[in-house]
Amino acid sequence: MTRNQSLALAALVAIVAIGAGMLLSRMLSESRSPALASGTLLTPPRPLPPVELTDHHGQAFGLERLEGRWSLMFFGFTHCPDICPQTLGVLAQVEKRLADLPQRQRPQVLLVSVDPGRDTLEQLASYVAFFSPSFTGLTAAQSTLDDFTRAMGAPTAITPFEDGGYTVDHSAAVFAINPSGALRALFSPPHSPQALAEDVRRLIQTDPA
Repeated sequence: MTRNQSLALAALVAIVAIGAGMLLSRMLSESRSPALASGTLLTPPRPLPPVELTDHHGQAFGLERLEGRWSLMFFGFTHCPDICPQTLGVLAQVEKRLADLPQRQRPQVLLVSVDPGRDTLEQLASYVAFFSPSFTGLTAAQSTLDDFTRAMGAPTAITPFEDGGYTVDHSAAVFAINPSGALRALFSPPHSPQALAEDVRRLIQTDPA
């Protein structure tokens, strides 16, 4: 075997070894991923689109406030007659089922309003507190929310009523965001408090923050 052939063979072996290592690393990573009973796991986690929101205290809420702990995000509005109160009620039960976890491991629950025209900070504060004093209501300008919901795969649509009022059609999914601020899992309705809590616990055990 000539020197050039030996070098080519060595390079080929190195390429194969690198590829095998990458494949093994991916397989090990996927094997550590939790199996969810009621949600869809995203592997790898999906980075969130940049956004600047305002919480119901009037404080800025950027993506940095999603880091360091798990978050459960839901898009809704305070005038919603059914889906929103039902889902927030489920999330309140999930919060109670996870109360045995250390404080830093308990996920924060976030309601992102899709109706900024009616959902004032005061309205949001009163609404989320009805379900849990730890819940956070978030809002922004309509254009900001439109961009954010589309990027998250949760677009909205306004349906007008004959009396001049309107409702907002929106996603009923719950988005699980990991401590790195990336979308890790998606939970579609119907939501079961027990199943959702167990799945969130599995996610937390995988990445406890």
